[in-house]
Amino acid sequence: MEELKVNMESSIEYISVFGIIGGIALGIQLDYKFFMLSIVSLMLLLFIGRRKRRKIRKYYEKTLRNQWGRDHNIDRDFSIISKLYEYMGSRNNENGTYRFAIDDITWRDLNMDSVFSKVDHTKSLAGANYLYYILRNPLFDEGELRNRNDIVDALLNNRDISQVLQIPLMILGRDSGKELFIYFKDGVDTDTKYLTIYRILSILSYISIGLLFWDRHIGFVALISVIMVNAIIYQTNKNRIYEEIEIFKAIGDLIGTGKSILGIDTEGIDLEQAKIKDILDRTKGIYRNISILNTNDGGNTEIQVLMDYINMVTLRETIAFYKTIDLINEHREDIFKLYRYLGKIDAYISIASYRDGISFYTEPELIDEEEGFYMKADKLYHPLLEKPVPYSFKLDNKGALVTGSNASGKSTYLRTIGINALFSQTLYMALAKNYNANYFRLLTSIGTTDSIEEGDSYFMAEAKSLKRIIDILDGVPVLCILDEIFRGTNTAERISAASQVLDYMIDGNCCIIAATHDLELTTMVDDRFINCHFRETIRDEDIKFDYILRDGP
Repeated sequence: MEELKVNMESSIEYISVFGIIGGIALGIQLDYKFFMLSIVSLMLLLFIGRRKRRKIRKYYEKTLRNQWGRDHNIDRDFSIISKLYEYMGSRNNENGTYRFAIDDITWRDLNMDSVFSKVDHTKSLAGANYLYYILRNPLFDEGELRNRNDIVDALLNNRDISQVLQIPLMILGRDSGKELFIYFKDGVDTDTKYLTIYRILSILSYISIGLLFWDRHIGFVALISVIMVNAIIYQTNKNRIYEEIEIFKAIGDLIGTGKSILGIDTEGIDLEQAKIKDILDRTKGIYRNISILNTNDGGNTEIQVLMDYINMVTLRETIAFYKTIDLINEHREDIFKLYRYLGKIDAYISIASYRDGISFYTEPELIDEEEGFYMKADKLYHPLLEKPVPYSFKLDNKGALVTGSNASGKSTYLRTIGINALFSQTLYMALAKNYNANYFRLLTSIGTTDSIEEGDSYFMAEAKSLKRIIDILDGVPVLCILDEIFRGTNTAERISAASQVLDYMIDGNCCIIAATHDLELTTMVDDRFINCHFRETIRDEDIKFDYILRDGP
């Protein structure tokens, strides 16, 4: 039945297009009354289009209700998702601005691509970009974190509003905007010197149409002549337009999404609407011109085929394209800000949706002190485990050495601490009953491997990984998570070197949590380390792990 309705709508669309063209032709050749056929056919075409849009909106609403609070199992290309983080980093470098960020080694060690995928409930590429940027840039200011948390809480408590906001973001989608960062960096490099000529030819097309009402024969000859010239220009410029059309489409979609967001009553939730409105006011000319271009959103629909012919005769699309180049280059920074504002809204809704789907979490209590370090957690758990065994511990100016056999849970424990420390300073939440800790700069050395390309042995790669941590020690609390320190060398040298490095680092106000198989190390390090371990049992000729953290080596 539904398929029959779709086929009927398509048939009506085709008939309507022929009605519009036929009405114009008959009106010119026979009697102006036939123009009424074109008007009726156009109204019918618009009615079908509106009906389709209502169906699509209902589909979005149902999809968003079903997806709220649940994992989004989709393909993710992190080379694209990371673009905002990389672009902002390059801008900071150009400006000489230093901002601590999670480095690639730490991100990889904590399996953050997988963790990101768990948290990522965004609907647009801008949202995914911004959420990734958030997770790579921990904050050290309580005011910023609380402001972020207040907005996320408001979106969580007003789920209906959040899902209405998600509709334009879902329409924006994750495919639009992949090339925008090239534009943000370099702008659009296209010559606009022929714009005046195109405008003159466009005016001539309208004059020719007007002549039809004065003298049909003269008007017809003039119109055919203009169409021939304009058709050649139109087809010549079509290739140039296609080269840039993805960027134009992405900018148009972005501005259109901003307009839709502003039209939603958010009941006082501060989503920086005033800043978005200012940008939209400055860029309304861009949106108006881009709306003229055929961005081929829905394929070659009947309306679009009709518009192609109109654009060919009047050069409307060609003129709009060249006018828009200067405008989008002039407002490049505005477009970039709009991208971030919309991405931020999507990312915050994503965090709210993620929170709504997990067992429990807490707002962290973060300590803004540079003297000493502290971390206390109650029932801390890992976000990727379906049935996690939670950990409770306290580190008061003491690091921790973790021992236990392979597969007993040491690495999971290390990653659980690192991920939750990062969540606390980015999402302002910890997966725990209670979490209290310093603001930390977080670095890890867990999954170090040798590098054939750089000519590094396993030991040298690990030494370099540790050195990057030592180089950052300047008295500000650092959370350092290590797994099997110096595993790439012999036992005697490994234990001796490890004990010296651990003592040196903890003296530099570094909260170290390190896993090791070397029980000798537990007695050699400074008394500012506590010991804990994981245990296994042998039962029915099999090894069983309970993953419970216990005191002592």
